[in-house]
Amino acid sequence: MGGGEEKAGDRRARRGTAVNGARIAARMGLVLLAAAGLPLLAPAPAAAHGVGVGLRPTSYRSEVTGISPPVQGLTARMREAGAKIELENDSGREVLVLGYSQEPYLRVGPDGVFENRRSPTSWANRSLAPSGKAAPSEYDPNAPPLWRKIGSRPLAVWPDQRSHWTNPTDPPEVRRARGERHLVVPKWQIPLRQGDQTILVSGTVTWVPGPSPLPWAVLALALGAALLLAVRTPRWRLALMVATGLAVVADVLHTVGSWLASTASAVTKTYGMSVSIAAWVVGGLAIARLLARKDLAARTYLLLASVFLLLAGGALDLPVLADSQLPSALGPLVTRVSVATVVGLGTALVVVALRGLPSERRAARRRPPARPR
Repeated sequence: MGGGEEKAGDRRARRGTAVNGARIAARMGLVLLAAAGLPLLAPAPAAAHGVGVGLRPTSYRSEVTGISPPVQGLTARMREAGAKIELENDSGREVLVLGYSQEPYLRVGPDGVFENRRSPTSWANRSLAPSGKAAPSEYDPNAPPLWRKIGSRPLAVWPDQRSHWTNPTDPPEVRRARGERHLVVPKWQIPLRQGDQTILVSGTVTWVPGPSPLPWAVLALALGAALLLAVRTPRWRLALMVATGLAVVADVLHTVGSWLASTASAVTKTYGMSVSIAAWVVGGLAIARLLARKDLAARTYLLLASVFLLLAGGALDLPVLADSQLPSALGPLVTRVSVATVVGLGTALVVVALRGLPSERRAARRRPPARPR
């Protein structure tokens, strides 16, 4: 009897191990499917914390230097790290923005902002950089304008290719000395017209070298190493909860900075941050499961949250560690610390989740080996 009961116990233990293994494999498969599928359902975040509008860091600083002749109530400034220009017209009289072929492109005045749907500039400005393709035939600079209202305030924001560096290749002086500042465009101009008067918005583009990414890489490595050491101690649950919370908070800060810097609509920005929202929710679920000591579920949620965090605010945002012009309203220090924190802790959380939580590894070591039949 004793031998039969022992064999039955061994079979139950093996079945339990197989069931747990199947659960883990199934959950890991769901994690991989979700990680692969979510960017397809929400493709906007492919530009990382561009929050759906393609905000990108750069080391080219675009600045508005003046409006000539000055017009009271007419102001211009750069937005989104120089990728777009903002024109505000409180002069009480409408201003016409001329496009790349000197055609009517935008009307900005007391009645709001209107865009000429036949302007080739309207077609070209669908992307931040020149596409190299000719505009379709319906975009004709000589055709009578076809105006469409796009804003109710006398304020226009658009990615004018005359006001920022659009060439994918750096100029020779930058390639020769990347660590030095270079005035690469001494003067760019955007022509406006108010009545019979021509007005020029002028500016410059300067290469401003960014910081060394080494200190931020060291910070990421230190945070990751600290977590991997902490999970080897008796307080590993607390370490995982704190690390997950810190990674989520860092990603929230990074996203808020991008949100405030973006000129897109709230709907577009919310859609664009869908991967980050998923990471925050799943990170909260991981912390809750750790508190409840439900380690199998916690492990799955940790892996899912860390993968989403790395997708949304980690690997794709690494350029902020080396570029000087960052599209964030919270400043370069907060942005770089946030990215380094997400990368360091997110990578370590992936390692912990793939290896298994300490309680699972201890249980596996205590489980008696299966006896041969």
